[in-house]
Amino acid sequence: MDDLFFFDADCRIGSGPNSGIGPHARELLDEMDEYGIDRALVRHINAPMLGAVESNKELAKMLKSDDSGRLTGVWSILPSQCHELPEPDEFFRQMKENRIGALILYPYDHRYVPCRLTLGKIMDAARERNVPVLVNSFSGRWSELYNFVAEFPENILILCDPVGKWGHDRQVRPMLETYPKFYYGMTGYWVPEGIRDLADTYGAERILYSSGFPAYLQGAGMLQLKYSGLDDDKIARIAGKNLADLLKGAQL
Repeated sequence: MDDLFFFDADCRIGSGPNSGIGPHARELLDEMDEYGIDRALVRHINAPMLGAVESNKELAKMLKSDDSGRLTGVWSILPSQCHELPEPDEFFRQMKENRIGALILYPYDHRYVPCRLTLGKIMDAARERNVPVLVNSFSGRWSELYNFVAEFPENILILCDPVGKWGHDRQVRPMLETYPKFYYGMTGYWVPEGIRDLADTYGAERILYSSGFPAYLQGAGMLQLKYSGLDDDKIARIAGKNLADLLKGAQL
């Protein structure tokens, strides 16, 4: 399994007042080289405080320093009613132009209620284009996350949130059971034999390797996956093929 293709679904780069001077694209690429990570999905570490508009711009600039093309960005979305972001057609055109492959929402930091009333326009556009949306920011607000997933069951939704996930299978498994387009990243998921049981129960194609860099070392999750007890094909899917397929299926 030394030649496994790894695609990290949960990395952050940039600097901010709370995080200090954080890793930028070059530092992340160096980390990836050290551990043997092929590609990574990255978002701005300071997006919650900096705001969607500015953090999207800064992330696009940081990605330009990655000549290898190994990094794919994640842009923040906002309700359409205040006209802060372009209309969907133009927004997704800019995503393609700047090597952005997925979206994320920060409703509690960006001061809006996450629901169809506020985000229906952009979420429907993402669904039509098969663009994944990260729902990391609910951070243990399980009832609100359940409501959001129920409102957008046809969207590709990914949860890679380390906060409160230790032993919280009772909260996550109902979504895996009910919503076929809900995917689970293994950031901070240190449950003995948990990855194997999740993959065996809900399908290895629903689980994504995600490190949580820079909060966690990329190698920790790699080691856990390699020794999960799953067969080589399932490990390969979780390691990188699942995320690669999701992003390849996006129509930007």
